[in-house]
Amino acid sequence: MRKIPSISLLSVALLSCAQIESGEVGVRSTFGVIDERELPPGVHPFVPGVQSIYVVPVYDLTLDFVSEESAERGLDPIEALSKDGLPVIIEATVRYALVPDQVAELMIDYGRPLPTTVERKLVVPTVRSEIRDAVAQYKTSEIYSMRQDFSRLLKEALINALKRESRIVVRDVYVRKVKFPEKFLEAIEKKQIAQQEAERMKYVLEKEKLEAERKRIEAQGIAEAQQIIARQLTNRYLTWKYLEVLKDFARSKNHTVIVAPYDQKLTPLLNVR
Repeated sequence: MRKIPSISLLSVALLSCAQIESGEVGVRSTFGVIDERELPPGVHPFVPGVQSIYVVPVYDLTLDFVSEESAERGLDPIEALSKDGLPVIIEATVRYALVPDQVAELMIDYGRPLPTTVERKLVVPTVRSEIRDAVAQYKTSEIYSMRQDFSRLLKEALINALKRESRIVVRDVYVRKVKFPEKFLEAIEKKQIAQQEAERMKYVLEKEKLEAERKRIEAQGIAEAQQIIARQLTNRYLTWKYLEVLKDFARSKNHTVIVAPYDQKLTPLLNVR
């Protein structure tokens, strides 16, 4: 009877427990053999040295293929060659999750620790391969001119490629930035400047053309007006106009003294021809 408590205490001492939180599942292995039944959240006992319980997250995970944020994880932006051989750099983010009831199978196929092995063997190679294949189909100028559409097509290609592994769920893919070579951007800028200059010169020439047409019409109007006036400048009209001007001078407050030549008939002498 006294041996029973000793055995119970020994059994308890040989057991250990693993705590599995919400958003996680556990995978038990015995002598290195993976149990295909996942362990739900809770406390689960195991025998140290014989069994192990691996805790795997099944909440959403994020992989950032960007310069500074992912340097420690080795997830640099993807550099790909376009159809014309120029390097194009893509920065992207992939958000995914492991299917909870498929974690044990994933561990058997990809090894541990999950999700690192799935990322290293599946997600990262797939993202890099799909991006490089997509970039290689277009010239750099085509990618530049269709940047928004290219990002959408790239996103669709990545999602479809990652969905081939049904034991992971692709939440979303973000194409964050598409970077082009500096020389290419400089060439684009020079081309835009040239186009703007051409448009400016076109505007200037059009303006000058309109100004020349305005002056021609103005000159034509002046010539026609002069012809009309010339036909109406008779001696009687000029005499009357002369007298009107003299009257205005006479009424001036400046008391101007005017000496106007007259003939014997008191007609102003005007040299009108």
